[in-house]
Amino acid sequence: MTHIFIINPFAGHKTFADNLRAKLNTIKNLDYFVFNTRYAGYEKELVRKILHIFEGEKLRFYCCGGSGTMRHMLNGFDCLDDVEVAFFPCGLTNDFLKNFGKDESRFHNIEELIDGDVIKVDYIKSNHGISLNSLSTGMDSNCLRKMDDYRITRFIGKDMPYTFATLYSIFVSNPHEYEIMLDDETITGKFAEIFIGNGCVFGGNMFFAEKTCVNDGKAISRIVGNKKAFTLLPSLIDLQKKKIHKLETNMRCGECSKITIKRTSGAPFAINQDGDLIKGITVCEAEIVHKGLNFVVPKGVRVCEEARE
Repeated sequence: MTHIFIINPFAGHKTFADNLRAKLNTIKNLDYFVFNTRYAGYEKELVRKILHIFEGEKLRFYCCGGSGTMRHMLNGFDCLDDVEVAFFPCGLTNDFLKNFGKDESRFHNIEELIDGDVIKVDYIKSNHGISLNSLSTGMDSNCLRKMDDYRITRFIGKDMPYTFATLYSIFVSNPHEYEIMLDDETITGKFAEIFIGNGCVFGGNMFFAEKTCVNDGKAISRIVGNKKAFTLLPSLIDLQKKKIHKLETNMRCGECSKITIKRTSGAPFAINQDGDLIKGITVCEAEIVHKGLNFVVPKGVRVCEEARE
């Protein structure tokens, strides 16, 4: 097997890429190649070039970056059925790995991943691409629009642009009229946030589920109605503190395998897929692909356990 490491040199600490290359050089009998990304989204193009160069060979791909790097890499494959994918995290958010609780730290050991097991996990497939952890529109997508405006606040803390953009989104975002289909149920109304998740966390520290199962063929759904900002702030705090039982006060909670989202007016909107903003959408159709991804985990690590400590 040939091991392919796709590194986002802009994620994490500035020496991350050099340190990883040095570490790989010390591992004996490892047949590998390392590729650096050049810009956001280059992973997709890079994967396609690699598949052409190594056509017919058995490959394992390592995403060395954050949630966005992983999403771009997955979207480079025409078919994920026979692909092995590992996540070596270094980005601002690595939300999907939080599904593994205390075992999350083991994914930071590259040798454990190289020697790891392959398990089947779900992913979200939409008419606008693949995401591993979440898909949403509303306050969350508005938050992404504003993050660049608050980039300067990183000197206070690396999470501050996201925090300021979230507060802006809560107070300024206007709910819109949507038509939503969750499996066979149609819901219409004015909504501030429409969210599905294939895990338990988004945005680095927002827990939208107490228990997690990333290979049950279901997504967690959370739909926020026409709420005022002061009523949503407590829910934001509850998400951070994992007080999931309190969420039903301000949002509709459930599960689904498929979702269709469109504005009642037909107006375009934006969606957030694993931290990537996709604009100009008129219809979003998404579904959970049950056990569709061969995901590499350290030996013995599994999913579908009780709520993590």
